[in-house]
Amino acid sequence: MLSRVADNLYWMSRYVERAEGVTRLVEVNRDTDLQSFAHGLKRDYWHSALRAMCGLEQFASDDIENYELFILFSKNWSSSVLTSINMARENARMVRDQLSEEIWVELNNLYLFLNAPDLSENFSQDSAGFFRRIIRFSLVFQGLSDATIHHDEGWSFMSLGKYLERADQTSRVLDTLTMLQVEPTRLDLIGALKSCSALSAYRRRYQGALSLRNVSDFLWFSKDFPRSLRFAVAQIDMLLHEISGVPLGNFSNEAERLAGSALAQLNFNGIDSIFEDGLHESIDQLQKKLIEVGQSIFETYVLLPFEIKNASIPLISQMQMQQQ
Repeated sequence: MLSRVADNLYWMSRYVERAEGVTRLVEVNRDTDLQSFAHGLKRDYWHSALRAMCGLEQFASDDIENYELFILFSKNWSSSVLTSINMARENARMVRDQLSEEIWVELNNLYLFLNAPDLSENFSQDSAGFFRRIIRFSLVFQGLSDATIHHDEGWSFMSLGKYLERADQTSRVLDTLTMLQVEPTRLDLIGALKSCSALSAYRRRYQGALSLRNVSDFLWFSKDFPRSLRFAVAQIDMLLHEISGVPLGNFSNEAERLAGSALAQLNFNGIDSIFEDGLHESIDQLQKKLIEVGQSIFETYVLLPFEIKNASIPLISQMQMQQQ
C-alpha cells in the first residue's frame, strides 16, 4: 500500500473518532454544568475540558468567545468538531477508491450539514438533535468500515487511527477530573463515564459503587471495555503487528516497541501505582507515549528513508500538532 494512502486512511479515521469524542464531551459538559448549577455547585467544566484538550491558548485567540461554540465550530482549532469532520472528509476525498460508496455518502452528507449557512440556527433550535447526529454518524461510519471494505492493510490503518485517537480521548476525559481543583463529585464522575459511553458498562462491573478510584481503574485497566486505555493500547499493539507481520511479543520498528512498552505497563501496573504517581502525572506520561507512537507510525510507514533523514522541524511539528 502506498504510504500516503495509508496516512490518509489513518487520519480520516482519527478525525471521525475525534469528532465523536469531542461531541460526547460537549453534550455531557452542558448537562453536568446545568445540573451542578441547580445543586448550587460551582464548577468550571468548560475551562477544565479545554485545558485537558490543550485548547485554552487557541480559544484565547479565536473569534468565537463561547466555550461550547468554540469546541464545536472553531475553524482554527484542529480538535473542534467542524475541523475534525472537514479534515476527515478531505482525507477521504484523496482515497475515495479505497472506500465504499456508503462511507463516502455518509461522510460527505455530514460535511455538507456542518458547513451549511444555517448551522448555528439549527444548533440553537435543536442541540440535542445535533449531538445525536454526530454520534450516530460516527457509529455508522465504524459499522460501514467493518462491513463494506476489505479488511486489508488499509482497514488496519483505519483501525489504528481509531484506537490511537480513542485512547487519547479517554485519557483527556479522565484528565478533566484532575483539573476541577476540587474533589470530583458523584455528578462529575458520572459525567466522565458518560463522556466515554461507559456508565452502563461501569455499573455492570461495580454495581453502583462510584468513586474516583473505581472510575479511574475502569477507564484505565478494563480488559474488555472498548473505550478503556488498556483495551485501546492492546488493539494498537495488535494492529501494528498485523501490518508488519511480526509476531506479538517481538518488534520490528519503533512504533511497535513503544506500543508494546505502553501495553506492558498497562498489563502489569494497577490503580495503586497510578494514584501513587499522581493521576494527572500518569495521564500526562501516557499521552506523551501515545504521541510518540503516532510519530513513529508516521516515520515508519509514511516518510520515505531520505525524508526521515532530512525531515524538517516544521513537518514533524505539524504531525504532532494534529494529534493534540
